[in-house]
Amino acid sequence: MVASVSAAQWRQSQDALRDEVRRVTTLMRSVSDPGVPAVGGWNIAEVAMHLSQNWIMVPGLARRDLSRYRAVVPSIPGAAGDSMIRDMWDNADMNALALKSDPQRDLAVLADRIEERAEEYFGECAGHSPDEPRPWSVEGTTVPLSALTCNLLNETIMHGYDMARAAGRKWRIEPARAAMVVWGFFVPVFQTVDPRTFVNAEQVASLQATYQLHLRGGGRLNFVFDDGSLRVEEPSARRVDCHISADPAAFFMMFWDRQSQWNAIAKGQLMAWGRKPWLGLKFRSLVRNP
Repeated sequence: MVASVSAAQWRQSQDALRDEVRRVTTLMRSVSDPGVPAVGGWNIAEVAMHLSQNWIMVPGLARRDLSRYRAVVPSIPGAAGDSMIRDMWDNADMNALALKSDPQRDLAVLADRIEERAEEYFGECAGHSPDEPRPWSVEGTTVPLSALTCNLLNETIMHGYDMARAAGRKWRIEPARAAMVVWGFFVPVFQTVDPRTFVNAEQVASLQATYQLHLRGGGRLNFVFDDGSLRVEEPSARRVDCHISADPAAFFMMFWDRQSQWNAIAKGQLMAWGRKPWLGLKFRSLVRNP
């Protein structure tokens, strides 16, 4: 298991999240045409609405009360208990259902919603330990409370970028904050779900390989592929087949299909070496995301 998040690291991620909330709500209030296409068939207003719904759902998971979210978005049929979906691959259906269930598209109203939920969330986190377990959106999964902070950081950074790009604005993703998302959100989720969840089954069916990811300025992780499964671990005596050095922001963007690996390689943001350096070009095709 990868080491837990310290109280100091959690405070840093909360401070980063506060700043990203300020950035994204300022952006939302400045957009003149919310109907401009943004990402995945959604326009800017729909991306903003989706982000605001995450700011209802995730704080609800933190306080173990999803009533406010369910008042707007019903659960996927079959999901049990505090869960919103049965597995990761229901996520697209949940997002589509949410889009239909919430008619709000006024960017100023949605910005207000995000700010209000953010203030409530930070207040609810006060006095709690970052390691306290909380249910996550997928049935049967539990993550530390700190992972919910980084879940919100992930959504706010990613969709802030989507809206800014669509509006023709420059939008810097801070590498240190992208690294927070990788360590504080990606890793806990990878470690709590079924190890077959995030793999491309055809690509990894007979693969046995260990990658070591070196996040520049942000530590190292082993990605261990073993006959159809993927485990994320701390570096150990295990022999590494391929080392990958990655700019954290580029890795974040690549994981969410906002940047191609070829673009990252051309910019020097991604580099592979080791016993089997050619495996570096395969890494992105081995991992799938919802």
